[in-house]
Amino acid sequence: MNKIAKKIILSVMSLSAVLGTSAFAADLSGWAVSDYQQANEAGLVSYSVVSNNLRDNITREEFCELAVNLYEKLTGEDMIEPEVSPFSDTDSLAVSQAYCYGIVSGTGADTFTPDRLVTREEMAAMLVSTFAASEVNFNLSDGYDDAHSIESFDDSEDVSSWAKASVITVVNYGLMSGVGENSFEPLGSTTREQAIASVNRSYNTFKSEDYALELPEITLPEDGAEIEEGNFTVQWTPINSAQAYHIIIKDADADSVLLSDVYEGSSVEIEEGSLVADRDYAITVGAVLADGSEVYSLPVDFRYKSKPPIPDSQYIEENPIAGEMLEEAAKYLGVPYLWGGSSPSGFDCSGFVQYVCRAKGISIPRVADDQLHGPGTYVSKNQLEPGDLVFFGSGDYASHVGMYVGEGMMIHAPSTGKVIQYTSIDSSYYSSRFIGGKRVIG
Repeated sequence: MNKIAKKIILSVMSLSAVLGTSAFAADLSGWAVSDYQQANEAGLVSYSVVSNNLRDNITREEFCELAVNLYEKLTGEDMIEPEVSPFSDTDSLAVSQAYCYGIVSGTGADTFTPDRLVTREEMAAMLVSTFAASEVNFNLSDGYDDAHSIESFDDSEDVSSWAKASVITVVNYGLMSGVGENSFEPLGSTTREQAIASVNRSYNTFKSEDYALELPEITLPEDGAEIEEGNFTVQWTPINSAQAYHIIIKDADADSVLLSDVYEGSSVEIEEGSLVADRDYAITVGAVLADGSEVYSLPVDFRYKSKPPIPDSQYIEENPIAGEMLEEAAKYLGVPYLWGGSSPSGFDCSGFVQYVCRAKGISIPRVADDQLHGPGTYVSKNQLEPGDLVFFGSGDYASHVGMYVGEGMMIHAPSTGKVIQYTSIDSSYYSSRFIGGKRVIG
């Protein structure tokens, strides 16, 4: 391989690094990291909570899991497991336990409504009920004499009478605070990371002794790594009492895209095709311990990037502008598709190729069909060279355009919800719609 071809490949790798991750951990806010880690060390979290978006709101059933964990860590005792669920709409063990211990009540004669979001005043009541069930030493508000504790909230009168004592109690202990400057929002919802924080603070306030568990630590990949498309290994420090491990990979929207369990060893191979190239992800590893506790690592962020195609080096030597165009195009790998977009904040297909060409002094029209019928020389599929534009559509009308890279690959802005990426022009979708190529390099 000559120096020019090597330069292009290295440029693709280094330039895409500019767009790499910066510890995005999309669902874990900076303020929540300490509480999240402490809660894990205390064994207070659960798989159903951590495997979902931590910034989304928590459900009644999920909060029951946290409350049960809090009870067991405060008392050092396992809750009794009821043989039959008291509710017809959930068979969750945590819900049954929380109900039997007086931590939570149902929403009807035999219903719990597990997927309904917990209101903030409900969460306060469940926390206080957990303290009472745990028999910890705490001062329960009577709801009247110390009502001044919440009078600073503009909406203090909106707190339901049945929840007022609990709300005052958790505010007095600093377990929950206001929303914004002057509101408590008693009927508002609470996020999973906020719930974890409140449960962790409750544990730290009322624990009788320290209960610190070892957390798994992800050693591969490194935080902020760029992983080239293909199989790769996730590795973590083993936990002696672990019975199994949960592997959770979330995308930049904090949606879980891969969930896997490992029962032997402390590594797992993630197979090519499991993730979409040129996107950011975060990995969390959880350990299920012999006593049933679960502990989770801090997330590790990485970018999964496309394999850069190797262009025809001889053609690039003779036409260096083609190599410069591919270098320019590679700068924008991972930039989201935006209909009508023509800048690095978002591109559509024709806006992308026009932007790249213009950066190298080549003027082409804005719209894909105009680009097909505009300046340049038509080339057939078997004549394509790096830097040529490739068009897709029906008849002689082009509805999509990309830039040919070599080895049957193009770089393009595919469609809404996707990002600039490499794609094979020989895939079934694009092969059936290919209508021609255009050489715009003079």
